[in-house]
Order: sequence, then structure tokens, then C-alpha cells
Amino acid sequence: MSIQARKTKAGKTTYFVRVKSGRELVATKSFSTKREAEAWEREQRHRLQTGRPLPPKSSVSLAVLVELFVAARQGGNPHTVDTDRNNLAALPKALLSRPLASIHAEDVRSHLLAQLHRGKKPSTVARAKTTLSALFTFADEMGLLHQPHPVRTMKKIPELSAPAQRAVSPKDVPSADRLAASLYAVREKRADVADVFEFMSLTGIRWGEARAARVNWLSEVPFPQLVVESSHSDRYEEKAPKTWRGTRTIPLSPRALSIFSLYATGKDRDEYLFTNTLGGQLSGALVRKFPLGFHRHALRHYAASTWLRLGTPVHEVAEYLGDEPRTVLAVYAHVLGEGQRRAHAARLASAEAEDQAGDTWGTPGVQNG
Repeated sequence: MSIQARKTKAGKTTYFVRVKSGRELVATKSFSTKREAEAWEREQRHRLQTGRPLPPKSSVSLAVLVELFVAARQGGNPHTVDTDRNNLAALPKALLSRPLASIHAEDVRSHLLAQLHRGKKPSTVARAKTTLSALFTFADEMGLLHQPHPVRTMKKIPELSAPAQRAVSPKDVPSADRLAASLYAVREKRADVADVFEFMSLTGIRWGEARAARVNWLSEVPFPQLVVESSHSDRYEEKAPKTWRGTRTIPLSPRALSIFSLYATGKDRDEYLFTNTLGGQLSGALVRKFPLGFHRHALRHYAASTWLRLGTPVHEVAEYLGDEPRTVLAVYAHVLGEGQRRAHAARLASAEAEDQAGDTWGTPGVQNG
């Protein structure tokens, strides 16, 4: 086997790979990067050594692979199935029409970068990458993938690293004034919906958890706490909340307890805490009619940021959110850094005050002597 660098008429360098079995030339392929060429060469060498068949002359289209993959996934976790289907629906038609054998790492990387440039969050694009990785793994298991795995051999995208996709920027978290104004606007239209939003901002619970909340989630010994036992996203079955302990307990502020008590009054312990005007379970379709002006999930970020600014230890915040401490450190790094900068500014101000008291530097703009 050999790899030869070639120049196109346009001056672009390509890498041409020859695969031989003994003296017989059995396959050739051209790549735009040396990395892909080397990966493909290793794959072909492995195939020859293990007796696996070399790539066929023709290949199914990416669209056909997607159809096979979606059909095979039916019956799995409904949320995962829907997420995968939505991610695959975002693939451009030009890419779907191409033969599977012609899809390489650069094609996948370009698609993911395009998603980022369109404003999608890194976490959303990272999930799309996971879907595509599963898609090509499925192709390999079906014996349809005869090139290096496009996702596994893809050059890394820094924005999709775990810390980058988890990090929350200050613009993603509403200020206290903005939150108050948003809640006021919603409350003028639907006070009950505004109360749900406010409760979420005080407790950090997710929408699915607020929707699943029951009257019996309140624990009053030794002090008022919310015991989060389940989550119920729209269109899916109720399940355990996202926490490594199965349930989690969140201390309630006086205002949060007041909201809880208001909606628990007159209800049985097993009834939903927050309900619509007909007494049924709340739906996302209803609350979407009353937008806050920012993502609903930002209410969770607001709660966590507030706790950290109040000096609540990271491990406690992590327990209330149902996350690991390292996740809190990654997601809310800007809040923790803000506290350090504020403390630094206070030290500077204190030192400056001491210097001025001792007249070390004199008055700015006034020459001493």
C-alpha cells in the first residue's frame, strides 16, 4: 500500500491511496487530507489481513442509510428516537443524496460547523454529533461502511468539548430586574403561569419536574424542602429526574413555600401541584403562549447563579440541581469568576483607601510638593 500526494489543477493537494494484495491492485481512493488517507489505508490493510471484503464498487446513499437507521431505532427510548430523527432531518439534501462511501470526516465536520454558525448551542450540536456517530456505527455493523468512521476520525471542534458546551455565559442568565419584569408581564395575562415560572427560578427545577410536581413533594421536617421525585416532559412517559441519587431535596425560601402552599391548598397529596384551569396537568403548549423573552431553562440557571452569588458551596448547589460538582464548576464558571473578581476589586479599593489615608500617592491630578 502507498499514499501519494498530488496537486490538482486548482493547486489543491490531495492524497491518493493504492491498495495491493500481493502484486494485484485491488482498490484506490483519493482524499483531501493525509489523515483520512492514512486512516483508510489502515482499514484496508486490516481487511486484507482478516479476510474481510473490500469496499464494493457501488454504495447505498446516505438517505437510504438514514431510513434503515431510523427504522432500526424504533421501539427504543422515545425521547432519544425523536432527538435522533430531528438531528438527521437537519442533514442537507445534497449530502443525503451522495453515496455513503463518499461521505468522509470533512463532510460531517462541515455540517456540524454550519449548525454552530447558524446559532445552535454547542450542546445541541454535540448531541447531533452523537446521533451521526451512532448512524455510522450502525452502518459499520451492517457492513455498509467501507471507509474510516467519519465521526471518530473527524478533527475535533473546540466548541463541542465538554466544558465549552456546558458553559453558560452571562447573557444566558436573566438579571433580577429582567426576570421581575418578565414575570410581571406574564402575571398580567396568566398569574398561575407566572407563579410556575417564579417557582422554577427559586428552586432550579426543570420544566418536566415542575409539570410532575405533586402536593406530597413537600417535606416540612426539619424545615420546608421540596423532594423532587420525578419528571414528566411533554409527549413522553413520566420518569425519574436527572440526578444520580434518584431523588433530590431542595430547601425552600419563604417565597417558594408561599407559592407551593397556595397551589397545594384544597388538593389531595397525590394530586399535581400546578394544574391548568380545568384541573388537568400543565402542558408546554400552554406555557409557550406566555413567553418570558428568554429560554425557560434560563430560570434554572438563574436559581443556580443566585445561590452561588449568595456564597452557597458548589457541592450544595450541585446537590440541589441534581448535578455533579464538576458540572456546576464548568457550567457556572463565569459566576464563580465574578465573585473572585469582585473580591479582588474590593481588595484594591481597600489598599487604595489605606494609601490615600497615608497620603502615599497624593490626590489624582494634583501635583504634590
